[in-house]
Amino acid sequence: MALTQKEIEDLINSMMATDADQQEPQVAKPRLRVYDFKRPDKFSKDHLRGIQLLFDNFCRFLTSYFSGFFRVTVHSHVESVDQITYEEFASNLPNPCVVAVVQWGSLPSNMLISFSPQIAIPMVDRLCGGTGDSVSLSRVLTDIETAVLTRVAETMTDMLSVTLREFKVEEHNLKVNSIELNPLFIQQAMAPNDVVLSVILKMKFGAHSGNIEFCLPYVLLEPILPALSAHRWFSQRDEEAKPPRTEDAIDTISHIEVPISCILGECTLTMNDILSLKPGDVIELNTRKKDPATIYILDKPKFKAEVGRIGSRLAARITSRADEA
Repeated sequence: MALTQKEIEDLINSMMATDADQQEPQVAKPRLRVYDFKRPDKFSKDHLRGIQLLFDNFCRFLTSYFSGFFRVTVHSHVESVDQITYEEFASNLPNPCVVAVVQWGSLPSNMLISFSPQIAIPMVDRLCGGTGDSVSLSRVLTDIETAVLTRVAETMTDMLSVTLREFKVEEHNLKVNSIELNPLFIQQAMAPNDVVLSVILKMKFGAHSGNIEFCLPYVLLEPILPALSAHRWFSQRDEEAKPPRTEDAIDTISHIEVPISCILGECTLTMNDILSLKPGDVIELNTRKKDPATIYILDKPKFKAEVGRIGSRLAARITSRADEA
């Protein structure tokens, strides 16, 4: 069956339209990513990993020391390291609360340490001679209980300072300024949307368990962020594993004082002869007048020398090695 002229033209037009559609460039759709302006990412994954390594080491110190300090089984580990806002941290604080305000060297802000009631009260009870069974925090702590918890916080900051020194962080001096029992009275000059790093330690204290949360503001950590890089710590560990250079080793020991003695000769006496010694007695040595003296370094013979004088002092001139004589 033959096609009419109109059908042929329609077929040609449809083919041309299909070719034109195929030749049109396909515009790539933009890739969109959801960004929360209330919680901007200010800490890189490398920094988060580095801070977790820091607190992992701190937990090992804490577990070992607290077990003996409280005379009870203590275990702690890092539960989470998250970037949140200060408002989220403050809204999770109970009232009354137990929060230590810690000054970190000359850095521009303070670190906060929040103790959950489940372990804060048993700690006080143990240090006051109790069994550590009380966990109720329905009242404000007394001045004595606050002083006891201040001691606990100071012990923790001392151990954290040791950990910071081991990780080569220059700013490692920590000082507990106060213990706050009301979240509204915490002296922290921060806006609700300011970014903080929340490090939560899960602690098992005897039969009880609870959290210790560290609040680290970004403005506090910003000056030392390069030192908190996990990549930097692994690089330092690799460098420390390398054998020291000869020049470095010599420079390290060059100022050490080593005792040196010059022995003219020796002899052996019986105990009876030693007991009968008196001024004027002559002791015969095992060397002759022209024999060289022996120079001892750390009680080992090293050189042979001629004995003489320099001014009013005796002196020894090295002539050979002891094993060559």
